[in-house]
Amino acid sequence: MSATPPSPSSIYPRIKTADFLQWVQPMLDEIEARGGDREAQTPVAYPFAGDSGLFVTYAIDTPTQFVTLTQEGMDQLGLDPAEMHRQAVSNMFEKVAPQLGMQDLVLYKALVTGSDFEACMLLLPELWHQFAQDFQGELLAVVPSRNVVYFMDSKASFSASGETIGAEKILDLMCAAAADVKAEAGAHGLSDKVLALGPQGWQVRGSFEDHASSLRHGGTPG
Repeated sequence: MSATPPSPSSIYPRIKTADFLQWVQPMLDEIEARGGDREAQTPVAYPFAGDSGLFVTYAIDTPTQFVTLTQEGMDQLGLDPAEMHRQAVSNMFEKVAPQLGMQDLVLYKALVTGSDFEACMLLLPELWHQFAQDFQGELLAVVPSRNVVYFMDSKASFSASGETIGAEKILDLMCAAAADVKAEAGAHGLSDKVLALGPQGWQVRGSFEDHASSLRHGGTPG
């Protein structure tokens, strides 16, 4: 969907829902009806984290907006899918690194990039393994919108005024906050799943509605 050949340095990853892929279908239908190449104009998209309902797509950073990368655009890059993904993630990390940080929300934490790339940072599992180094259990994360990622230790506890709040209550509060974010995000809302970081990457552990199951695995940090 870009008129000019993309440059590898201008490619960035984006996290989308299946709704995005449905949204582009009428445009692809019109392209095909006019004799165009439907496949060439189809966005590059790969499933992310099993049944999370999320997809990794890619976009070209132009002076005015991000333009979705198509199959034709990927061919013009001269990179295979794995090389393109590495390049896009590298571009993103270089862009957000100066502002990258964690916000301590007392019971759980939030990732901060300052560039609406919070959800896309899930594509850097090595970063999350660093965050989980001091965790007693698994790192659990929720990604309710493109610029919000909350996460916690599955064996976390918090004590204040002689009262202890356990992991189940912390997860309950984190999921409730995430549900509100997702509702307020509207079209930019993402997943209602609880993700866990494992040795092989992200896995779905539960959902906002059924999050207690996320704590039944008793895993150790990935």
